[in-house]
Amino acid sequence: MEINQLMAFELVARLGSYSKASRHLDVSQPTVSLRIKELEKDVGGYLFVRAGKQMELTDLGKGFLPYARQALDVLHKGRERALSIKGGKRGEITIGTLPTFTSGHFTSIVRKMYNTHPDINIAIHTGHNQQIIDMLYDGSVKLGMITSPYFNKDLKKLYSIREPLILVARRDQPLSGMKDGSYRVEDIFETSKPYIMTDWSEESKHWQRTHMSFGSDTIELPPATAMEFVLNYSGTALLTGSMASAYLEEGTLVKLEPVDMPALYREIAVVSLDSEQSLPPAARRFLDTLRSGSWGRG
Repeated sequence: MEINQLMAFELVARLGSYSKASRHLDVSQPTVSLRIKELEKDVGGYLFVRAGKQMELTDLGKGFLPYARQALDVLHKGRERALSIKGGKRGEITIGTLPTFTSGHFTSIVRKMYNTHPDINIAIHTGHNQQIIDMLYDGSVKLGMITSPYFNKDLKKLYSIREPLILVARRDQPLSGMKDGSYRVEDIFETSKPYIMTDWSEESKHWQRTHMSFGSDTIELPPATAMEFVLNYSGTALLTGSMASAYLEEGTLVKLEPVDMPALYREIAVVSLDSEQSLPPAARRFLDTLRSGSWGRG
């Protein structure tokens, strides 16, 4: 039983396809098929069965998969430990993050990580909360950056980042030329055509719904769609500062600051299935980079 056989088996189990596994491993599809066949000889039966275009695990495959992953994980940790003993500057870290947290603060974090530890490879995967949690469970990522609160008790919160939520609009919005603090939240909802509701947290959603009665022209959109709508058409939306920062700097968008605007935030929790002490050195370096910046709080 060889490590390349276990790797091929784990990838086919995760991706559901010999061809996808072959592209990931940068080998031919027949090579992946041969590795699986050789592994099947060792375990004494078929590991996969074809179901349409997908390859699904047999009962034998389902029983063997946790042990194959455990073996791969042990080998991976051994490699990471060897590299950390050698200098503590090499390794790799896989991170799952939200599509709405891939710019601004996050770009600054990745850039600082690259500048400080250029020999640590960083792989970023995006998804919504549950998708990132699934990535943690199947081992696709080691760290997840998800919206708080979350309700999975086996996730360990390692750090948190609080992103301010701000009201933004195009320069031609009626209130954009007025002095900050000379108008109220009510005025924004009345003049927005439309007001675009975005879902960042229970607190922000409740605040927006409370004020919607001031204006009848409202729609509800996902954050990325809301941003595009404001940029290309009209309206006012509650967005994170990091999402809007580049457009605010260039003057495409303006920040609206009513006198009675409360402090609203979206909290990003950095989580893992492992405690910080059990994380690979590269993951701990990433946490150190997070804590050294001014983008959040631990």
